[in-house]
Amino acid sequence: MGYYFIGIGGSGAKAMESLAHLTAAGLMPNKEKQGGLYFMAIDPDFGNGNLNRTKAVLTCIESYQAMKAGNMTPLMKTEIKMSDPFIWSPTEQDKTLDDIMNYQVYKGNPVGKLYETLYTAKERNTMLNEGFRGRPSIGAAVMAKKVTINMCDVNDIEDDRAWKNFVKAVEQDAKAGNVARIFLAGSVFGGTGAAGMPTIARLLRRLLSSVEKNKLLIGGVMILPFFAFSPSAEEQAKGQLFASSANFLTNTKAALKYYASTENPYNAMYLIGDDVLSPVANFSVGAANQNNDAHIIDFYSALAAIDFYQKESVGRNECAYISRSEENIFQWADIPDVMMEGESSSVRVKNRFAQFARFIFGYVHLVKPVLDDLAAGRESSYKYPWFHDFIEGLDVKATEVTKFNEYAESFARWLKQLESSETSRSINFIRQSAFDAEPARVAPGQFAKLSYDEDSDVTMSELWYRLCEGDCGDKENSSGFGKFLRLLYDCCEKKN
Repeated sequence: MGYYFIGIGGSGAKAMESLAHLTAAGLMPNKEKQGGLYFMAIDPDFGNGNLNRTKAVLTCIESYQAMKAGNMTPLMKTEIKMSDPFIWSPTEQDKTLDDIMNYQVYKGNPVGKLYETLYTAKERNTMLNEGFRGRPSIGAAVMAKKVTINMCDVNDIEDDRAWKNFVKAVEQDAKAGNVARIFLAGSVFGGTGAAGMPTIARLLRRLLSSVEKNKLLIGGVMILPFFAFSPSAEEQAKGQLFASSANFLTNTKAALKYYASTENPYNAMYLIGDDVLSPVANFSVGAANQNNDAHIIDFYSALAAIDFYQKESVGRNECAYISRSEENIFQWADIPDVMMEGESSSVRVKNRFAQFARFIFGYVHLVKPVLDDLAAGRESSYKYPWFHDFIEGLDVKATEVTKFNEYAESFARWLKQLESSETSRSINFIRQSAFDAEPARVAPGQFAKLSYDEDSDVTMSELWYRLCEGDCGDKENSSGFGKFLRLLYDCCEKKN
């Protein structure tokens, strides 16, 4: 595959979601149709809303990417592969910390008494099905028990399908002469991410010890505090164990001090956080209700992964930073370009992302209503050339069509959340005023101005004209619905 991404905990899942959308937009550094991106999630909370939302996005992409859109195009150029199983948990279901640490064996002796001193009765007896409740100390104990003690080398993962498949994929890359670039994302202020970021990186070093050092690079983004929340009086009255944002800075300080004092398993580390803490609208202990909106920090975390993937090599003493030209504005001018493998010139993130946004909203505005009519069995008298050439006779209930429809809607929701994630500062990437997310639709008059800092020549009427002309570049090896999507994507390219 070449590229690997492991999202740890809720923050890791959100970074994964942003990376999935940037990948769909053609912003991975691999050449067209060469190399792919392998996704894996680590979380004891299988019902985590953010994780399941990310999984749904990846499933859509994985389903529709089999369409033949041609080779020489950014569209669908990076194959997405999801780990099997997608989610790996360091705990079994319906287990407490006492269960995992075999407390009954040590109860009453010095070890048991020390354990009782380190953890409160509530921490020891809370079911961990919904994660580690923002307690790095719980996560560290569980991870150490599972990973450090029970998974010492490749012989110990024979019955663990997720890690066995992961190691096999990396080893195959190395045997083929490729460099495997593995990137981890997680917070350092919560429970799962803070415990997993150092532990999983060391696990990878052990499991992949047979891979030549120059064939394996491990990078990671450590997400610092960027949000805060206040549990309602009702939640507090339940007496449950839950994360507290008041502890985030203390947790972060302890985590960074730990990294500074231990051997670093990473080739490259990125630290991304914010001194302006965004309020979380709906607090949740975990499970499906933990479904927080996309945030600009997720976007930057995904860009960190792309930056790592495009590096030919990584020096131990390298230090990278990113800045903004204006304190209260996030804008395209501040985002670095992406260097494609084997190329001498780079790709501007703004240009490729803006084209993809036009493509998605052109689809939901012009094409999806037609497909909805056909799916509902409504008689059509469409006379559009592009309809007769590409859509007429299409099986609109085919998996790749329905999954692309789902993806277009999810992209619009993610984009709206991203652009709305700041209240005190402006995010000037895609204009919020130009589109709605529920349902996804675009204002025709503002279509050419979707992206800030540009007035594109691709107006809605111009897009219609280009589609009817049907001549927007070579469609080698493309066919069916994929050929039409390629046509629509090419028609959304800014020409002036």
